[in-house]
Amino acid sequence: MKKKKDWGSIFIVVSILVGIFCYMQYTEDVQKEEYVQSGIPIGKEYIRKHYNAEFIYKNYDFIGGYVNSTVYLRGYIKGHEGHSISIAYDFEKKEVLDVLGPAWFIDSRNPNKIVPPF
Repeated sequence: MKKKKDWGSIFIVVSILVGIFCYMQYTEDVQKEEYVQSGIPIGKEYIRKHYNAEFIYKNYDFIGGYVNSTVYLRGYIKGHEGHSISIAYDFEKKEVLDVLGPAWFIDSRNPNKIVPPF
């Protein structure tokens, strides 16, 4: 009889721990989604302003979220679906840190360089 009580107690404790873990994962995912949704319009406006292009968002990636507050918004430029563009967005400061992509696109920001049309 005592063994059944022990197993029952263990089952209850494990169930509670699993529930807490699932809740923590859910809240973390919701918070990440909020960061991404706040960054998409800022990133699109940055690309429109500095590169005179339309950024199409596809997905995101947090790299070392426990170390810094950067999310990478990935997508492409309208008309250039085969070329990936990444926007490094700081969700705490709500600003674009950097834009990564093919050289022809990155060089298009600098008006002094001649960029071949693609």
